[in-house]
Amino acid sequence: MRVREGLTELEVPEGGVFFNPRMKLNRDVTCAVVRALGRLDFLDLLAASGAKGIRVARECGSRVHLNDVNPRAVEVIRRNAELNGVEVSVSCCEANLLLTSVRGCFNFIDVDPFGAPVRFTANAVAALPSRGYLGVTATDTAALCGVYPKACLRKYGAVSFRGELCKEAGLRILLGFLALECARYGRGMRVLLSHATDHYFRALVEVRSGRRRADDSLEQLGMLVFCPACGYRGAGERANERCRCGGELQVAGRLWLGRIAEPELVRRALAEAEYLEDRRVARLLATLAEEAEVEVPYFYDLHHIGRRRGTGSLRKVERVVEGLREMGYRASRTHVSPTGVRTDAGYEVVEELAAG
Repeated sequence: MRVREGLTELEVPEGGVFFNPRMKLNRDVTCAVVRALGRLDFLDLLAASGAKGIRVARECGSRVHLNDVNPRAVEVIRRNAELNGVEVSVSCCEANLLLTSVRGCFNFIDVDPFGAPVRFTANAVAALPSRGYLGVTATDTAALCGVYPKACLRKYGAVSFRGELCKEAGLRILLGFLALECARYGRGMRVLLSHATDHYFRALVEVRSGRRRADDSLEQLGMLVFCPACGYRGAGERANERCRCGGELQVAGRLWLGRIAEPELVRRALAEAEYLEDRRVARLLATLAEEAEVEVPYFYDLHHIGRRRGTGSLRKVERVVEGLREMGYRASRTHVSPTGVRTDAGYEVVEELAAG
């Protein structure tokens, strides 16, 4: 079977080699970001059918190496490269073994496994040159979103929680884990773009050597607190056990409290994505560029505010965002929830404005 994504035609085998059509948005966004960054030396570490790496070679003009431990996948990768007329290098190797042998050879390493990426991230960071880029996908959302908190603690060294902020916390736990991985190698991390979409979390970060940069990144780590009773939320180093309303606080972390995207880079990626037919890419990138300017590590979900009030119906998100801005607050929509508002205003302000 053949499918078409972007400018690339792909041969997709029906069995034996993994291909996930639901990850098309992931591949679309990656191509847009790579085009915005310029031509790179790109390593698709866990390539499977080669969909992402072949697309980067075809649509971004980058030098690409694709690797997979499955010999059948390597055959499919070669056929897809020939089908699209691109020259790529291919290897059939265990991922961590490959990373130890190619240090400094690639300035963009993409880690897109099935499940948690934690087995590969340390070697991926170590394999980057003094300045490079790392793309990481995590599909173990049950652990990151609090369904299996012990699994999250084992894998990511962080406490997750459930509820309306679980995706926000899950994405930031992944980012915080990557910041720690970079710091272990004396490197700092800057988040270029990250998002929580469908069944996965995705992070694209810049990694640069330097102890001061590593220390600066670690200063972006902290705790996220949330009160299910009154809706209060906050961020910082420490949290009390009880909220001011008397309710028990939920605490997640340590996690990343800084920006989840760089607005300028996202806007460049948005411009580069014009050739893509899927409008979801433009909507996601436009929302990310807007919310990255707010720099608040949580959002307010208007549906949940309505439930707490017992009213159900509230003003539309756009009206609430506009009203908050008129009051002098920073505010935007958020990609994490279609009914969410990211703002530096307090809960009571948002509630009052949402109720109209």
